[in-house]
Amino acid sequence: MTIENAEDIKEKVIFPVEDEKSSRYRTYSILSYFIVLVIIGLPVWWYTTRVYRADLPLTEMSNLELESKLSKQLGIPLSLEYDILISVVNPNPENLDLVLDAKLVGDAMEPFFTNISSVATFTVKSQWLYLIDIGVSPKKMDNGFLISEEQLPHIITPLEKNLWSHISPRPCLNLVLYVPPCSSSPLNIYKKVGKEFIKSASNAMLSPNWGGIYIVNPTIEDCKNGRFQPELDNIVSTFITQLKMMFNLKDSRNHDDIKKLYKRKASNMIESSKRTLKSLAQLLSEINSIVISDEVAQKIKISLESVENAELYLKAEEIDLALKFAKVAFNNSEKAFGDPSLLALLYFPDDQKYAVYIPLFLPIMIPVLMSILSIRKKLWKSKKAKTE
Repeated sequence: MTIENAEDIKEKVIFPVEDEKSSRYRTYSILSYFIVLVIIGLPVWWYTTRVYRADLPLTEMSNLELESKLSKQLGIPLSLEYDILISVVNPNPENLDLVLDAKLVGDAMEPFFTNISSVATFTVKSQWLYLIDIGVSPKKMDNGFLISEEQLPHIITPLEKNLWSHISPRPCLNLVLYVPPCSSSPLNIYKKVGKEFIKSASNAMLSPNWGGIYIVNPTIEDCKNGRFQPELDNIVSTFITQLKMMFNLKDSRNHDDIKKLYKRKASNMIESSKRTLKSLAQLLSEINSIVISDEVAQKIKISLESVENAELYLKAEEIDLALKFAKVAFNNSEKAFGDPSLLALLYFPDDQKYAVYIPLFLPIMIPVLMSILSIRKKLWKSKKAKTE
């Protein structure tokens, strides 16, 4: 046997020639894997792992024109609902019995809230606080004790810990009636003008974004009797005055003043809605992993349409209609921006998705792609041979 014949025999034994049927079966098998994994598998994987994003008018939202500065009502949070919390503070109930029905205070203030009911919905609540320290040490004077308006933050801090205003989901405006103990009465509020102290005529203080405090002093006779009944009319008028100052309203019974309040409220809500929509458009454009449900998209579209209508009515001086659409725009924009579904897949962005799935697909795809290349090469050789 020659060496040439030996090599021919070795080639025939180790590398048998693949028949046409087996070759065709092998080709179909590779193509089926390619079709299942690439043509069917990858689109299905991409579709099932994609983030659903409803169509939004992002261009219109981004092109909203904003004012340079948003005016506010002395710091009051912009809202469609407010809680009015009337707190009666009696630090020494053992020695002084305070005769007052806080519910009557709220009932007496009801006409004021009715006059401005188009601005927002007001819920009046009340509470009693006992054994509460005012938080500051009044200065002893010949005619009693005094505290300055500069000490107001130090008074609010200890009161805030005992108020339930932080529990409510709505912004809360606090109206505090403080009755000092007889040992530090009369307690008066003073304003410092230069080197002199000027007594406050109302004996009340106001924090624009929190509320007001009204100090009512018992008389010497009340302290001797151990019983004090403050005048309801003075309490109601003081609290209403403080609310007017917070809402920048001169007279709640004057039609022109009410219209100015409505116009200011509509303008603020329009501007707030536009800022919210513009911020939302920027956020959704930058982060692709945020889900946009149909419900959120509907709220955004309603808000955008209501903003346009409110601006048109405001320019036409139809204040009531402008306020109506402004409230709809503000309500829907706030709900859309705070919708929990926006955070559904925020912490699973595309780069993390690729990091999880690529190690699964890549080991399977490499042999399939290599086989496809070999088939392509084989077909190319076969076509070339037929041509020759």
